[in-house]
Amino acid sequence: MDSLIKLNNIGRTFGQGAGKLDALSDISLEVADGESLAIEGTSGSGKSTLLSIIGLLDQETSGEYFLRAHQVTGLTAKQKSVLRNRHIGWIFQNFNLINDMTAIENVALPLRYDSSVPSAEYVERAANALERVGLSAKMKSRPNELSGGQQQRVAIARALVNKPSLLLADEPTGNLDSKTSGSIVDLLLELQSEGTTVILVTHDAAVAGRCQRKIRLEDGRLVDGN
Repeated sequence: MDSLIKLNNIGRTFGQGAGKLDALSDISLEVADGESLAIEGTSGSGKSTLLSIIGLLDQETSGEYFLRAHQVTGLTAKQKSVLRNRHIGWIFQNFNLINDMTAIENVALPLRYDSSVPSAEYVERAANALERVGLSAKMKSRPNELSGGQQQRVAIARALVNKPSLLLADEPTGNLDSKTSGSIVDLLLELQSEGTTVILVTHDAAVAGRCQRKIRLEDGRLVDGN
């Protein structure tokens, strides 16, 4: 498989002087197209920072980042926003749904920021994404009318609506019971089996163990995996 992601000696520093913190140091990593990868580590190890850099939400302080062999280091915020919206789907632990919107309105939201998608397609594409995660019957429900697992499925549908090649999940099962967690991981790995690259941050060894590959960070350094 071809490399989707290549990181060369990535570092991320916050602050200066006595308050300087090296959140990431010398991270080199390749992720293949269609792979599932788990990033493990204790709280503060740098795993969410690494995911944010991969997902173009944060900027590395040093090193190089290539996405499909194109260097993204040094791109403007607007250029990164376009890449992120068209190629990357994000799933967060706290779902990040908008409470006064229905499920289908939440899912359709990213389409409004993609000029390549006609507005006439918003509802159909959002409905298809909800159907994909098994929530066709909940399209008109608001987040407070859904269970935690259903809210996470809406968040996954929202991440899928732009048909991304890369799906990033930050502790996607952290707020769910074990049974619901299992079904969410089933869904993510089903998407991976269909060709989507899935990278997830987790502290759950059982979740990490279901991915094709796993790496571990300690104090901002890669100590296991490559």
